[in-house]
Amino acid sequence: LDVLRELKADERLKHVPVIMLSALDEAGDVAQCLELGAEDYLPKPFEPVILRARINACLEHKRLRDREVEYLRQIEEKERRTDELLHVILPAPIVAELKATNTVAPRIRDNVAVMFVDIVNFTPYCVGREPAEIVANLQALVERYEELAAQHRLQKIKTIGDAFMAAAGLLEPLDNPVLNATRCGLDMIAAATASKPGWEVRVGIHVGPVVAGLLGRRQYLFDLWGDTVNTAARMESYGQPGCVTLSRDAWQRVEGLGRAASLGLVDVKGKGRQEVFRFEGFLAAADHLTPQHPLL
Repeated sequence: LDVLRELKADERLKHVPVIMLSALDEAGDVAQCLELGAEDYLPKPFEPVILRARINACLEHKRLRDREVEYLRQIEEKERRTDELLHVILPAPIVAELKATNTVAPRIRDNVAVMFVDIVNFTPYCVGREPAEIVANLQALVERYEELAAQHRLQKIKTIGDAFMAAAGLLEPLDNPVLNATRCGLDMIAAATASKPGWEVRVGIHVGPVVAGLLGRRQYLFDLWGDTVNTAARMESYGQPGCVTLSRDAWQRVEGLGRAASLGLVDVKGKGRQEVFRFEGFLAAADHLTPQHPLL
């Protein structure tokens, strides 16, 4: 009985089947052996044929248990990989909601700064270059963009060709989402310039309400819709290379912290003529601000 206790207390040996052989055949003795973890019990004298049959039965049970344990391990591994993949393609709060409810409720959020970043002359750059070189350089830049977005507390939404879309104030509250997005945009411009191809990019930012939701079943996409998204895209397309371009609404959110030049009125689809601004730098009083500052 002491040996049985030691075996079942040892993590390395606890799964080894044990058959007890004993001249003690009282019901209490049998019950104690089974309670301690023995698979079976045979009283002495025993029949070798019966013992062999009991051993074979124990080994078969163990094989079935081992197979079940392996299946469970494989299931857990698949679930872990699925969870990792979901966290790669979706924000963490959306993954949690999806796993808990098997759906994601559409939502509307106010005061969200939407930012588009697009590489200037990317199509001509691709002409005559090997696909592996193009994708490798673009991958390196997007990875750097993702790091900067996380640093400035922006949520990456998606890439569209060579364009990068992100939002500030969408899934976590920020005092000034435009400030976060502007700082992030300036860092992304610097990152593109420092990249191996030395790309120039345009950055466009607008702020307002957005509708957010999850689309698809086989390939999930967490996306944004609304006038704010369309206007932010227009700010990027009407912007200048190497600059952050702000709508009037966006500029008003950082006007006291920086300098900007009006680019005049432009025709914005669905909104008529709108004034746009080229951001030209922060004031000295704002130079010390970091993404962890209360204003951010």
